[in-house]
Amino acid sequence: MTAHRYFPGPPDHVPLELIHEFDIYQFSPGVNDPLEQWGNLLASDAPRIFYTHHNGGHWVFLDYEDVREAFRNDARFSTFQTPIPPIEPYPVMQPQGVDPPEHKKFRSLLAPLFTPAAVGKMQAELRRRTTALLEAFVDEGRCEFGRDFASLLPTGMFLYLMGMPEDRLTEFVKLAEVFMRSNDEAERAQNIQQIYDVIAEYLAWRSTQLGDDLGSVLISARDENGQPFEQQDVLNCGFLLFVAGLDTVTSTMTFIWRHLARNAEARRELVSMIDDREKLTVAVDELLRIHAVPNIYRRVKKDMVYHGITMKENDRVVLPVSVANRDEKVFEHADEIDLHREVNNHLTFGAGPHRCVGSHLAKTEVTIALQEWLRRIPDFDVATDAQIRGHLGPTLGFSQLPLVWKPKA
Repeated sequence: MTAHRYFPGPPDHVPLELIHEFDIYQFSPGVNDPLEQWGNLLASDAPRIFYTHHNGGHWVFLDYEDVREAFRNDARFSTFQTPIPPIEPYPVMQPQGVDPPEHKKFRSLLAPLFTPAAVGKMQAELRRRTTALLEAFVDEGRCEFGRDFASLLPTGMFLYLMGMPEDRLTEFVKLAEVFMRSNDEAERAQNIQQIYDVIAEYLAWRSTQLGDDLGSVLISARDENGQPFEQQDVLNCGFLLFVAGLDTVTSTMTFIWRHLARNAEARRELVSMIDDREKLTVAVDELLRIHAVPNIYRRVKKDMVYHGITMKENDRVVLPVSVANRDEKVFEHADEIDLHREVNNHLTFGAGPHRCVGSHLAKTEVTIALQEWLRRIPDFDVATDAQIRGHLGPTLGFSQLPLVWKPKA
């Protein structure tokens, strides 16, 4: 691909009244909470669709309906080559980074592996891993939540599903953090190559001893003509599973546990429903709505006018799910957390042809983590002797969240 093919042109088509300078990677002075950062944007005079020059220049959609439309309308908003800031070459992540109908070959391969029934068979392993992590520090009376729990559970489960060696867990966490956090072009390019090297090395090894793991499924898959998929496509699918499986659940849990640490009533309410599957499912959905972490990127496919606004081919668009999920036109008392909310059409897992294929696994990971944590640590708080550190970018969350509690005698 040419080095400039998917780069946006000068924003000469953007009128001054639609420009609002906002950096999706940087906190404003005095702010360290990602939700506060985006909440301040909503409270400002920013248009509901605006353009910022930061990070190569891009649009931001703030309304639920516009975010959902961009998710669903792949004829206008492409998932292919969307990084912000722009960088090439960039991995063509299968199937998330490929537009319909081409995305179907790998989505059709992955979807049966993450159905509710398939995820149900993973629950025992998830519970075992969750329990083991908790037992390592429950008697300590404190932990660094991200380091000791939130990053280890989904990453360890990814390694288990892929059949990869678990002694590389810490290495993989660091690689995923760079991919999700950095907006430095050179650092990101190096990081992408490192991840590809890891996936290629693993697939080469796994091809010599196939098993029943996800990696073996990718290697053994055949297209409609009975032929193996292109090796690069297999690598691209492995790349997607790597970055998608290692960060979003971690970041989601940091938000949820921060909320529970600060709200004793919410903790008690969750403890009361911990063995009631129906009630707990509704409650987890609400926690996922209010603590949505993804900022999803799209690229304008061709020149168009959207709601009277001129957008040019290759313009980038940021879809902040946390903002869409707090749209008062869609959610009654949107800023309130109602653990009994009956209608909850949140966009946390996206919408349309690219809705998150791993959503059932993600929700199950959060649910089991809550159950096992609250059984052992029903009351906890944020430590006052350490700093909470948030992060922005493609996912929102806390990279440092120290928690404390009173150990059982």
